[in-house]
Amino acid sequence: MSPIRICSLAIGMLMGWTSRGAADVCAYVANGGSNSVSVIDVATNTVRVTIPVGDTPRAVAVTPDASIVYVANGHARTLSVIDTATNTVVATIPGGRDPRDVEVSPDGARIYVSNGSSDAVAVIDAATLMFVTDEIHVGDAPRGMALTPNGRRAYVTVTLDDQVALIDTDSDRFLGSIAVGAGPTDVAITPDGTQAYVANGNAISIIDVRTNVVVRNLRIGNSPRNVAVAPDGLRVYATNNEAVYVIDTAPQSIDTGRLITSPTAVAVTPDSRRVYVASGNAIVVLDAKAHIVVPEIPVGDAPASIAIAAIPGQCGVAACGGDCSGDGIVSIDEILSLVSIALGSRPVSMCAAGDLSHDGSVAVDEILTAVHAALDGCPPAGESVR
Repeated sequence: MSPIRICSLAIGMLMGWTSRGAADVCAYVANGGSNSVSVIDVATNTVRVTIPVGDTPRAVAVTPDASIVYVANGHARTLSVIDTATNTVVATIPGGRDPRDVEVSPDGARIYVSNGSSDAVAVIDAATLMFVTDEIHVGDAPRGMALTPNGRRAYVTVTLDDQVALIDTDSDRFLGSIAVGAGPTDVAITPDGTQAYVANGNAISIIDVRTNVVVRNLRIGNSPRNVAVAPDGLRVYATNNEAVYVIDTAPQSIDTGRLITSPTAVAVTPDSRRVYVASGNAIVVLDAKAHIVVPEIPVGDAPASIAIAAIPGQCGVAACGGDCSGDGIVSIDEILSLVSIALGSRPVSMCAAGDLSHDGSVAVDEILTAVHAALDGCPPAGESVR
């Protein structure tokens, strides 16, 4: 190692603990079968931390300012509130009977939860975490939800009624329903607020939001499940039992499809260039045209929902650099793991907390940071090290 390199490392360590100022793009994955949320660093496609939540997490939503993640825990009948600065659960609140989906208003002031057992949508005040109402009755077995970009309307799939319910969010009133195909499960609205895409039956139904009329049905095969609109509004991605379909929004047509084993949840990165799809107990990453970029990122059991956002700071690096287990202590075994990763004999996923630069590798200075943490202790939770 050159003297210049050693000098720079020494200066870096003397400067102490400092936080990263830039935002990281992170994917939050609700693992329905393992009662956890996996946090994926989109830059390296590694799981940075796994957060325990309530029983059977089914849906996850990020606030507009990316400071909070809400998780709908179905069997627990709760919402877990995750602080993205520390990636810890800071509150657990009632979510209604059988929470199925969760959405946040564009101003971040309200949380909407569909409840399958009560046939209603609940509204929670984000400031107090108290119910505004839990009795907006919309029909038999509400499931997926989406809010218009202006926040004035909520669209809710009502699975057993074969309809999409419409809610006025100013008055919290049920306005009526739109007939779609059999068993609708999910809905997504374009960024310009003009179209709603609904997964149902063997098709994606397209609703004109201005008239609330179904203007087209695009056949995509057996049992459509989930749907996501790219932030640039150019494409929609829909899953069924066996594939992910790419739909062009103008004109409305199926672009292509990609066979994937039992795909469920789907989400798109903020730059609209990558698509994350839950398949089995892993996440598959596609490009905008559905070519596979990363075939498998292992997560928890039965991933059911994905939310992606640019999070201020880091994507859930554990308590400090080198703390592979996330227990707040860096052990000798963990330092040895970092050495093995640096030498190329182990993958970085064995200790994502050691990759402080998020470049998919472990460098000498990152090992030295871990040694420092082992000797002096980890910094307080939520602080990062560099």
